[in-house]
Amino acid sequence: MTRMPWERHEPLHASEFDLLIPAPGDPQMPEDRHTALAAHLESEIRRASAPAAMRRAGLRRTVWIGVPVAAVLAAGVVVPGSLHLGGASGDGVGAASSGTAGPREQPQWMPLVPGTTENLSATVDRIALAAAAQPSLTPRPDQYLYIKSKVSFLNVGNNPETGKVETRITPLHTRQIWMSPDGKKGFLYEPDGAIGDLHPHGMDLDDGPHSSSDKRHSYDSMRALPTDPDALLKRLYQGGKRGNHDDDWMAFKEINSLLSEQIAPSTTSAALYKVAARIPGVELVPEATDADGRQGIAIAFTQGSTRHEWIFDKDTYTYLGQRQVLVKEEDGLKPGTVVGQTTVVERAVTDAKKELPDGKRL
Repeated sequence: MTRMPWERHEPLHASEFDLLIPAPGDPQMPEDRHTALAAHLESEIRRASAPAAMRRAGLRRTVWIGVPVAAVLAAGVVVPGSLHLGGASGDGVGAASSGTAGPREQPQWMPLVPGTTENLSATVDRIALAAAAQPSLTPRPDQYLYIKSKVSFLNVGNNPETGKVETRITPLHTRQIWMSPDGKKGFLYEPDGAIGDLHPHGMDLDDGPHSSSDKRHSYDSMRALPTDPDALLKRLYQGGKRGNHDDDWMAFKEINSLLSEQIAPSTTSAALYKVAARIPGVELVPEATDADGRQGIAIAFTQGSTRHEWIFDKDTYTYLGQRQVLVKEEDGLKPGTVVGQTTVVERAVTDAKKELPDGKRL
């Protein structure tokens, strides 16, 4: 499952990847709630072999591994509604694994457009209709879901030459992932991403984020989700309370996780978009730009200093990509700074890992 560190909390150990799991609040949670979160966390964490790197408190590493968006997993969307967040992104700021190797660029900045709830429901209805109208790709049990994305995120890490913590943004680069419908097997190829130093030729995910008993973000589980709005919303909250900000945030992230780097049935993606409008805190951003520079609108949720946006075409309402934008100054970065973005290039079904949609091999 591709998850993103979207909240500012104490960082995980350097050998762990934060994959969108919300940190627990101060109050004690009910036991069933705690169990659900623990199972979710277990299924989302991938152990890495990299040495520990210096990290700043509250900064988490942005690494996308597993199914759905960095997000999130989208130009020319084959099946709409799949979000890679993306994988990918965090409070907008991730920690680099070991120093400041790689190209540096200034973070992208644009005037911050306020979000609103006006016309939110009607807009989401149009998005859901556009998603439902798209043909679904249906993989066989022995096939793989293939998603190709372009991604970029801001990293914060220690410069071994100066001993100082520095920020850099990774140039927009390609990420390709293959996942089996049951979520048990997969392969990730992202040579220019955070895992490139460790796995320049790609990384097998057979023992990755779906190695636990929790397979609820796999294609098979997606297909079994209820499409009734009330039943679906209850499933998304996982025992949480609608109107509690942390639980609302978790439900929003759950939709992202279900649709990111995923080929969802069109009826399922439409249902998930529709219930998103019923989550308190979700807003419509009337102007948004994806990683390819395409103009659109966004459905968004603000958590901490970062607004997390799903971007759609203004005219066709098809999914374009996603981005994370600061709404408050953080670590010297002003509001309007884009700290994460992704756009899906292609989705397809293949017969094997590392097989491309045209039949060639990686």
